Amino acid sequence: MKRKDERFLMKVADMYYRDELSQDMIASKLNISRTTVSRALTSAKQAGYIKIVFDFPTESSVEIEKQIEKKYNIKEAGVALVNDPSESKYEVSKMAARYLARILKNDMVIGLTWGRTMKRLIDAFDEENLGKTLKIKGVQVVPFLGTNSPSSTDNDYLRLTYSSLLSSKLAELIRGINYNLPAPMYVKNPELYKLLIQEPEISITLKKATQCQIALIGIGLPNEDSAIGCLDEEKAQMLRELNKEGGVGEILGRVFDQNGQTIHSDFDQKIIGLSLEALRKIPTRVGIAYGTKKIEAIKVALQSGLINVLITDHLTAQELLKE
Repeated sequence: MKRKDERFLMKVADMYYRDELSQDMIASKLNISRTTVSRALTSAKQAGYIKIVFDFPTESSVEIEKQIEKKYNIKEAGVALVNDPSESKYEVSKMAARYLARILKNDMVIGLTWGRTMKRLIDAFDEENLGKTLKIKGVQVVPFLGTNSPSSTDNDYLRLTYSSLLSSKLAELIRGINYNLPAPMYVKNPELYKLLIQEPEISITLKKATQCQIALIGIGLPNEDSAIGCLDEEKAQMLRELNKEGGVGEILGRVFDQNGQTIHSDFDQKIIGLSLEALRKIPTRVGIAYGTKKIEAIKVALQSGLINVLITDHLTAQELLKE
C-alpha cells in the first residue's frame, strides 16, 4: 500500500472513530463520496489500523440473545438477567416496555392482548416515564379481545388486566388513539355471538386489529391457574378438557397444540377477538413470557411462528436453548 493511501485511511478512521464525525460529514470535509469513506473504513480495518474491543459488563445477555435468535430464527430476543425467579415479572416487564418504546413510530397500529403480564408491561411503561420521552404521534392502539368479569371477588385484580382497559391506558401514555372493543371476551349464546360481531363498533375494532404492525401478547397455559381459568369454574373446566386434547399453550384466549395450531372447540368459537391465523399475519409479534412451566408453550410459539420476538428472563432462555 502506498504511504499516501495509508495516511488517507488513518485520517478517515481518526475522523470517524475519535472525532465521531458521521460518514457524510467526513465525505463533505474531504470532498469525497460517502462510498469512498465507507470503503476507506473497511480497508483500515483490514489493514489492522482499527481494532474494536467489546468491553461489556461481565454479566451480559447479548450472547444468549443471539443464540435464541439463531436457534429459532426470530427477529429479536430480549433476555433479562435476574438473581431470583421472583424478580422475573418485574425485570421482564421493564425490558418489554423499553423494547416497545424503541420500536414505536408515527402512525403505527399496535394491538395487545390481556392478562397479568400485559398489565405489568403497561405499568412498567408508565413507571419508567417512557411515554414522556417519545416524540411520536398518530399511534393507534387496539385491544385484541373483549372483556369478561371474573365471578369471584377474589379475582378482582383481573378486572384491571383486560385488553380494552390496557389499550386505553397505553394510548393515553403515548398520546395515541384508542379503539374500544365493547363486547364480552366469551359469548355462550351462538346467536348473540353472530349479532355482536356484526355490530359496527365491534366489527371496526376487529378489522383494525388485523391491520396492526405490532402485536403484544402473553403466553399462557391451558389450566385453571391461567388468567382465563381464574375467571370461573366453567372456563377452567373447558381449559382442562382442551389440555387433555393436546393443548400446550394459550394465546389470545385460543388454546394451541404442539404444532402451534388452534384446537378448535366450542370454547374457541365463542371468543370475540383476534384469531391465531390473523395474528400470524402481523409483521412483529412480541411474545412476553417466562417461567419453567411455560417452556413447552414458549418453544412451540417460537417454532410455529406465533411470535417472532421474545422477551423473557435468562433462566427461561437457558431452558429454551437445551436440545
